[in-house]
Formats: sequence, structure tokens, C-alpha cells
Amino acid sequence: MSGMTSGALVRLAFWARGMIAIRDGRMEWPGFSYTDAEWARMRVLSAPIGAGRYQLFTMVNAVIFIAIAALGVVCVFLPLANLLFPVPAETSALKFSALLAGYAFLVIGLGLPISMRLASALLASKDVRAGLVAESGDEALAAKVSWQINRIMLVMCGLLVPGILLFIAYDIDAGPVITTLKWLAIALMAVTTAIGALQRRKRS
Repeated sequence: MSGMTSGALVRLAFWARGMIAIRDGRMEWPGFSYTDAEWARMRVLSAPIGAGRYQLFTMVNAVIFIAIAALGVVCVFLPLANLLFPVPAETSALKFSALLAGYAFLVIGLGLPISMRLASALLASKDVRAGLVAESGDEALAAKVSWQINRIMLVMCGLLVPGILLFIAYDIDAGPVITTLKWLAIALMAVTTAIGALQRRKRS
């Protein structure tokens, strides 16, 4: 038996629907890999959710997340920026980037789970809920998905946001550390693209 709540199972099912669509399209999402048994379980979980309902879920989720992010800008980012950097012209790029990375971490870490929770609750019909039956491995699968999301968030906020922002937005020479982060990001994207192309070629 599984101790998952109905709401948690619904959220996992919507997530599974998106991942199955990616897999069926012979695509890969770097950082989100699953065993054959987990893929099989996600296919079962995604079955009660039609394509139209999932598309609506993605739109509702995006609207809610954007609203949360905008609220965070007004209530968190701008007040902190005004408090920490009262003279914008004297604000260093590194400090501003650190604040931006912290804000992104907060908004994604808190805002995305909230938006997914609300969107899934709004769009899970009685038929969808009736078609979902929890199994013993669902909690572990949901925990794995949560860890994968948090891992990507940490990478993005810890490496990509500060490094790319400093180089592109400020066009400055920030030294060897930021240069390393920049080339690391480029290398990761190149490797990811190459691996995805090879996997698609093997399946075709």
C-alpha cells in the first residue's frame, strides 16, 4: 500500500503525463532519467490524463507561476534591492547577480511546487482521480522527481544565472571563475545536445 495523498498522486500523474509525452517524442530531458519500471509506472499514471487536459494544465501552471514570480519581484526582490543597493550606480555586478540567483532559487523552489499543486488541484476531474490508484513505489518515485527538480534548480541558480548574467548583461571581464562557469555551461549544453542526437539516431 502507498501512503500518498490523493493530491500528491494527481501531481505525480500530471508530471508523468509530460514526461511520457517527451519520451514518446523520442526526446530526452537532461537530468530526468528513470528506470524501465518507473517509465512503465508513469505511463499507467498518465493514462487518465488526456492531451487537452495536460495542455490546459501547463497553461494554468505557467500563469500561476508567473503571477507568483511577479509577486516575488514586487514583495521580495525590489524591496531587497532597494535596501541593499540604495545607489544603483554603485552596485557591483557580482552582488546584484547574487541577489538575482537567490531570488530565482526562492521563486522556483517555492513557486513551482505551489503552482503545480494549484494547477493539478484545479484540473483533476473526478474521472481523473478515480482512474488513479496508488501503489507502493509511488512515494519513492515522487521523491525522486522532487529531487531532480531541486537539483536542476540548484545548478541553474548556482551556475547559469550568475555566470551568464555577468558576461552577457554586464559585458565585463569577471576573472577566471566566471569564465570557467561560462565555458562549463556551454560544454554542458553541447554534451546534452550530442547525447540527445545520438539517442534519437539509435532509436530511429
